[in-house]
Amino acid sequence: MSAEMYRCSASSRTALLAGLALLCLFAAVPQAKAGEVAPAAYKGDGGKVRLLANPAGTNSFIPFVMQRYKLDSKYGFELQVVPAVNPQAMLTAVQAGGAEIGNVFWSDIARWRNAGVKVIGISPMLAWADFAVVPESSSIRTLADLKGKKLGVTSRNSLNFVVMRAMAQRNFGFDLEKEAVIHEGSVSLLRGLLEQGQLDASEMYNSLAPAMFATGKFRPLAQIRELIVQLGLPDAPFLLYMCDQNYAAAHPANVRAYLAAFREALEILKVDDAVWLDRGREMKLDEQGIVPFRDAARKDLIGKFSPTTEAEIRKTFDLLLATAGSGVLGLSEMPAGFMTLDYQ
Repeated sequence: MSAEMYRCSASSRTALLAGLALLCLFAAVPQAKAGEVAPAAYKGDGGKVRLLANPAGTNSFIPFVMQRYKLDSKYGFELQVVPAVNPQAMLTAVQAGGAEIGNVFWSDIARWRNAGVKVIGISPMLAWADFAVVPESSSIRTLADLKGKKLGVTSRNSLNFVVMRAMAQRNFGFDLEKEAVIHEGSVSLLRGLLEQGQLDASEMYNSLAPAMFATGKFRPLAQIRELIVQLGLPDAPFLLYMCDQNYAAAHPANVRAYLAAFREALEILKVDDAVWLDRGREMKLDEQGIVPFRDAARKDLIGKFSPTTEAEIRKTFDLLLATAGSGVLGLSEMPAGFMTLDYQ
């Protein structure tokens, strides 16, 4: 065989292998099929499901995938996304009859139920994954260094902040609420204030933090999961899907259909790199940050309650109550029936 023929042959083999690789990748990504129907047990009644989603959060990837792959049509409901930047906005929307389902901390569900709001946890969504972030040049090295500093939080009832307060109290003997200057705001606002030097540190979503680290201007002070481990808490989900209980009772088929579509969206997110990049670009995330966020989130997203989830959440509550107190948690007891496995 001549050298020229060998080069052509090698080139052909390379092209063939590349083509096979692309075919394998394409086959691995679930494809929307015309006329594909869901199992009867997970078929909705054709009505709307209005989903509350924070545009800056990991939860925004779920409706993005559902709409791209037409999973709402497959499972027999119409998905309508309602932007909401924090739990308070979600509570207001549910009470006003403007939405049915949204992502909140389990402590939000418990606190609202204690206040008489009829919501219930219907599925886990995310394990502890967020961060406390500081500028790269900051002298802050531990939570102890936050005394007297300006700290951004999405809410004083944010479980991330509760865990930080519990850790500061246990390890360093001071209350962040009283001995730091707390600024509440949406996570996008907090990021902007941090970049402008108006905050010394901030709670930050797992969706935004990797892109901030990729710039070299910021670094993690702590990942909340690390604090959970140090406090001896179970690694239970901290973000749950909550649903208006009246809607769930009236439209159980739609709730089951939504959760089935959610679980299929998770399967797509596990293998489809393009949806991460496309949604990340919409969020204006640095592409260097999308990949580490994607790789971590694939492990952190949770599709179903386990038989032990409720016990683990209650144990987490008991330990946080003993460590930080009811004033920090915003509630003194966990209500009965704050979550259910009935719609899985």
